[in-house]
Amino acid sequence: MGLTPFALLDDCDASLAAPTSRLYTGLVGELASYGADDAEAVCAQAERALRDGLHAIVLADYEWGTQVSVDRIARAGDAEQACVARANAGVEQKAQAGRPALRFLLFSNCEHLSREAVDAWLVEADHAALQAAPAGLARIKEDTPRERFDDALAQIRAALERGDTYQINYTYRLGFDVLGSPVSLYRRLRARQPVRYGALIALPDARFVLSCSPELFLQHEAGMLRAQPMKGTAARVDDPDEDARVRAGLRADPKNRAENLMIVDLLRNDIGRVAQTGSVEVPALFSVGAYGRVWQMTSTVRARIDAGRSFAELMRALFPCGSITGAPKHRAMELIAELETSPRGLYTGSIGWLDAPTDTRRCGNFCLSVAIRTLVLDADTHRGEMGVGAGIVLDSVAASEWDECKVKAGFATGNDAGLALFETMRATRAGGVAHLDRHLARLVHSAAELGMKFDPTSILEHVNAYLPQLSDGEHRVKVTLDAAGAVTVGGGPLTPLPHIPVKLVLAAEHGYASTDADDPLLRYKTTRRDQYDSAWRAADTQGAFDMLFFNTRGELTEGGRSNVFVKRDGHWWTPPLSSGLLPGVMRAIVLADPQWHASERVLTHDDLLHAEDLMVCNALRGPLRATLG
Repeated sequence: MGLTPFALLDDCDASLAAPTSRLYTGLVGELASYGADDAEAVCAQAERALRDGLHAIVLADYEWGTQVSVDRIARAGDAEQACVARANAGVEQKAQAGRPALRFLLFSNCEHLSREAVDAWLVEADHAALQAAPAGLARIKEDTPRERFDDALAQIRAALERGDTYQINYTYRLGFDVLGSPVSLYRRLRARQPVRYGALIALPDARFVLSCSPELFLQHEAGMLRAQPMKGTAARVDDPDEDARVRAGLRADPKNRAENLMIVDLLRNDIGRVAQTGSVEVPALFSVGAYGRVWQMTSTVRARIDAGRSFAELMRALFPCGSITGAPKHRAMELIAELETSPRGLYTGSIGWLDAPTDTRRCGNFCLSVAIRTLVLDADTHRGEMGVGAGIVLDSVAASEWDECKVKAGFATGNDAGLALFETMRATRAGGVAHLDRHLARLVHSAAELGMKFDPTSILEHVNAYLPQLSDGEHRVKVTLDAAGAVTVGGGPLTPLPHIPVKLVLAAEHGYASTDADDPLLRYKTTRRDQYDSAWRAADTQGAFDMLFFNTRGELTEGGRSNVFVKRDGHWWTPPLSSGLLPGVMRAIVLADPQWHASERVLTHDDLLHAEDLMVCNALRGPLRATLG
């Protein structure tokens, strides 16, 4: 899946009077810098493009900051330390080969939007859906297990005790499957955590950036620089009085104030390199504000710069933001390179906009966020990654820091995807539910992978409480589990099929789209199955039992309400899960039954047309011999 490249820089405070959100369209090209050596030339190219009427957004990878940190040391005249820094940086070993570290995406159009206009644009981009379509994360996995996290923090503590550094911002990555479209997912994240520095960006390579960053890295307006480092986090609670106490506790907490002050001092020092003498000030210290489900502590640093300063100079002096490195910055970054197991990429880098220079100033106005609370998605593979981390000081406790990382990631990992899971089962009052253990196992497994709350005992109790209500005969029983863990059970009589073998038709011949084998939602029985439900109901009106789907690779997958088996050369075959289909309960039973001698294999249209026999199955009807209509 890909969209025409665009960039939405989304300010939740944008209004009709002050339309501070920006929508960039009409991608013209991009410029890339790989380090300090080419930064001035690349930034100068970008500035020329801006003077010529183009518009630029900025994407700066954290690893670009590793390179400019080495350059800062060399410029300061400490050649020996610069050599050590290069050896410790680890960028060549970890960064993806050839990946640009600082990019300017150049667009022909830039619209300034209010929040209402952004809302309307997102609705249109999301296929005119007033409510965001189901979207979320599944199969979330850390690249750093808890034991590795604890070990890294022990090494950081040793460095702190040696006096190597005062604080380290240690991070790790979460990998996950992406459910639904990037636009739908951004709408859901945005509703959960509205921020001033949000971003939804469709990149030229089919990747998407979704950012809900609450943190300003650096803003420049008419010679005035402003930074707003964020250090200090506390989870919010539903009770207003208790929530107020949590806020007050965060603001008064000595550990968080000490961390925040360290970073304020670091930024004052960084900004002092480029500021007019005596202009650096801190107008706000230890402010606490609400950002979705967390309280965050911020401070503000401000200074004035000379008209001759360039964007490249400012980035070389200040990037990356000290709040995501530690102090002192260059040593903290060396330790980060030693301890973290994967490159950060855009995470903890920066996202923002840069306007054209004016006649009186070499650097145009700009606004850059710290790219935290940021997801990078691959729309083709439906996979994504986000980083999460914590600031570590001498009195940090590993368990508390691990928990804080979970809280920070919760804006995405705790997102309600707008889905419910369900199982449809055959049951009688006397005999109970057929294959109940298999149904419950699939339901619980799916809930765990989707991050939904569930209580297996409660689910079973709801089912058992429903069964005595059944009349005589066979029934269809449906148990539904929503994201909050609520269970509902319903059903009705199971009407006999009019004839066997059942008739099958092809979905593609009736206007239904091919499926995407990589779509993770196909592996789960969720309420997002409009196309499947529409297809089998349409088949029913034609006297058929089901419609069969193929994926975009031309592989047979499944029916709207059944799995399919094809007999070729005397052997039963069914499509593998890798073709993109539901692991059906009856499918698993047939595969395990030696009487069927069934196996998995990629099946094509030719296999279907030349089949010696066909069979479809589901848990309600069991195996059914079939013919292709």
